[in-house]
Amino acid sequence: MPTRAIVTFGEAMVRLTPPNLQRIEQTSVLDLYIAGAELNVAVALARIGEPVAWVSRLPDNPLGRRVVLHARGHGVATEGVEWSSDGRLGLLFVELGSRPRATASLYDRAESAFAQLDPGVFDWPALLDGARALHTSGITPALSPACAQAAAEALGAAREAGLHTSYDLNFRARLGTPGQARAAAEALAPSIDTLIASAGEAAAVFGLDGEPAEVAPALRERLGVTRVVISRRIDIGDGLQARRSACACADHEVVQADSPEFALVDPLGGGDAFSAGFLSGLLNEDPKRGLELGGAMAALKQSIPGDFAIIDPAEVDELVHRGVFAGTRR
Repeated sequence: MPTRAIVTFGEAMVRLTPPNLQRIEQTSVLDLYIAGAELNVAVALARIGEPVAWVSRLPDNPLGRRVVLHARGHGVATEGVEWSSDGRLGLLFVELGSRPRATASLYDRAESAFAQLDPGVFDWPALLDGARALHTSGITPALSPACAQAAAEALGAAREAGLHTSYDLNFRARLGTPGQARAAAEALAPSIDTLIASAGEAAAVFGLDGEPAEVAPALRERLGVTRVVISRRIDIGDGLQARRSACACADHEVVQADSPEFALVDPLGGGDAFSAGFLSGLLNEDPKRGLELGGAMAALKQSIPGDFAIIDPAEVDELVHRGVFAGTRR
């Protein structure tokens, strides 16, 4: 693994999307993208120059190799990928919507190679050697009991090694109930430094409604983690533009920031780009820088088709410097 890398752990899929806002029922063509929350985070980090490695399990077939080639092409180290002679790569069908029709997703991921992993094959002390942080999300433990065990072992090993650990709640109603997502987060909380969630996820999973600055301290107190980051996407005008309002709460420090406005070309992957930016800013400077980078990177991502934030550091810095960030600290 690259020295001082941020390591992410999770499943990847092939995403298939009809072009030109078509529905699956009418299209004869599907655009192919690579997707997966933790891989999205890894790619976004690599694109802004962070050493990053992705750990996963893939089928040893052309689709699995397509994922790895795509990840490597964006600068992500993939030596931690386990190859499987059986299982499959999950599929994600996405219909991009335009108001009043919402964007819709259809998953076909049952019995994927990742969901059938053996937790014992991952040598976490070796995979995390020289790293400075580990990131995973609530999608991983929701996929199977084996994945839940692997996530717990990864976070535990990272905590024992003194790495920063982060966990994006990433609640998916198609993978489990709010109660199951809450139980998973509560079980993993002793090994989590930073928990990231949207305001909608905090409400659905923990019953905490309100503005990010209200929800973040309440969720931090409930889980007992060091830091909680809550963000909310706010639609502007006719809904074709939006901005992201976010808050990071740690002990007696509360930092808030609003991102620049952005166009909603493709909403998927925006939260992952935000997580990547926040982690980079936090680890290199402070939470305020994290919120600024996260807001800028999420804004840029949502102007780009596909799940990956195909961006560069110069345009991120330019957006941070010319964007209107309303940051507060207390």
